[in-house]
Amino acid sequence: MTFSKKHTILGISTILLGLCLFALVIVFSIYAYTQNTQSPTEVSEEINSVYISGDAGQLENNPVTETLVTNETTPLPKQGEIKVDKNRQILNVGETLTEAEIKEIEDKYDVTFSSDTPKNGIYVITTTDESNTTTLSEDLDATLETDIPVKMSADTIDWGVARIGAEKIWADSQGTGVKVAVIDTGAELTHSDLSANIVTGYDFVNNDTNPSDDNGHGTHVSGIIASTQNSAGNIGAAYQAKIMPIKVLNNEGYGYLSDVAKGIYYATDNGARIINMSLGSSSDSLTLKTAIDYAAKKGVLMVAAAGNESGSSCQYPAAYSSVICVGATDTSNKLASFSNMGSELSAPGVSNYSTYIGNTYRYMSGTSMATPHVAGAAAVVASFCTTCTTAEIRTVLKNTAVDLGTTGYDSVFGYGLVDLVAAINSLRPVEEVPVETPTTETPVTETPTTTVPDTTKNQTKQNQPQSIKFVEPETDDTNKRYVPTSVGDITVSFTLDPVLDTTTLSKIVLSMNNKTVYETEKQTDEFVLTQDILDHSQHWVRVTAYFTDGKRVSDNMVIDLTSLRNRRPRFSSRDVLGASTFSGFSQFIFGN
Repeated sequence: MTFSKKHTILGISTILLGLCLFALVIVFSIYAYTQNTQSPTEVSEEINSVYISGDAGQLENNPVTETLVTNETTPLPKQGEIKVDKNRQILNVGETLTEAEIKEIEDKYDVTFSSDTPKNGIYVITTTDESNTTTLSEDLDATLETDIPVKMSADTIDWGVARIGAEKIWADSQGTGVKVAVIDTGAELTHSDLSANIVTGYDFVNNDTNPSDDNGHGTHVSGIIASTQNSAGNIGAAYQAKIMPIKVLNNEGYGYLSDVAKGIYYATDNGARIINMSLGSSSDSLTLKTAIDYAAKKGVLMVAAAGNESGSSCQYPAAYSSVICVGATDTSNKLASFSNMGSELSAPGVSNYSTYIGNTYRYMSGTSMATPHVAGAAAVVASFCTTCTTAEIRTVLKNTAVDLGTTGYDSVFGYGLVDLVAAINSLRPVEEVPVETPTTETPVTETPTTTVPDTTKNQTKQNQPQSIKFVEPETDDTNKRYVPTSVGDITVSFTLDPVLDTTTLSKIVLSMNNKTVYETEKQTDEFVLTQDILDHSQHWVRVTAYFTDGKRVSDNMVIDLTSLRNRRPRFSSRDVLGASTFSGFSQFIFGN
């Protein structure tokens, strides 16, 4: 009896212990599940992906913090860090008001107009609890919304211009004749690396025509675009482009959305071909959207920073479809840890060396720094192809970008890293090769035979349209891109289609980056591109067949070597964002 009782107690204890262990497993699994299903922003410091940098990728001598110029006195309305003020409203009436009309509106609706410079009907008013804003908006058929603060997209304080291949095509284009508006903190107008490229701009913070930079951010951005080549300092991606500085951010890097909108109107109305906006806000705005649409309809190419919230979606104005959203990559071609996702293009944005206030230079990081690389690249393309539309420039930059993530567009890198060499090569005209007139030879008299040749097969081929195509290496169907699986020589083979028994073919020319590397008269042939001439991230390869009647046909492909260096196992967007599935016992419980 005693023996049986002891065993019973032992059995019950064992069951209870098992239940406790089971409960602990359940609790641990639930905790693991919650930790692995946080939003991208919440797990930004723990993202573990082959595509995303674990840190900002700072250079060894890169300062960790940045010293900003500040006012020691009481901040002016547009100085210092700006907070949301619900009483500061944008009144967009769509036309310029007279002083009498302004006075009448103030008295009737109990509002006060600011001293800000109006532009395209955009006015800033201060309201109170007694202001009749509903009636005001209806009576004037105007829009009224809170003037939301915006700020610059740099986090901390280069190699970037070289990474996008700018210096390799400066012999062809340097941005000459292209005006780029930089809507930012202004620019140091007397900087030795910028002064020659500065054109008239405007200061919407202080309402004057002197957009001097009292922060440094706008000067740094401007230098990445168009710092001059003068044997000192740095060189911008489009070093002969013109910079139109438009100051909308104060000495602390803050400003109002109304000023950004007015800056867009000013840039558009004063001949800017490209607008760079290394700033943004998480909030949408009808005023800002209207200004963006205005510039887009006028054919202005707009580029804006994705933002630095570590994985969030593109901020505004970068989020608008008519604006190129730019994410930041580091020296390893990984997404910078601070960069937002969902961009259209990627560019270097970590430890970029550029101009700074005080006629100095500085390293800075952020999607703010990535954005001017794209703006500069666009200026180079626009200068090279003066007849290209904004849509065509944008398409060229997308189609020739280095694909860094999964094949095609992805949420981490967009279409990929900007590559100016491939972009410019894709725009070059087909290489003109003189066609030799065939010599007339005296036919050799031969004894005729009684055999009648069967020409039916050849005549059938002769009636087919002639084309030429690459046979090897195989490329993807969409972008005609070949990604090598190992470093070494690459054999390129091609053939006429159809191959004819008799043909008017003069010659076939194989070119790489618009330079002839091989000529042949064979209808089917191959050529080895040796490793020593494959020295760039991407190569634009073309094969062209020339005929004696003046016709010609061609085929193209891109050999992508940078993708080889960064090729990794493909992951879903869930994996890229750091959310993993379960294994073992917890997998059984949750079915994941």
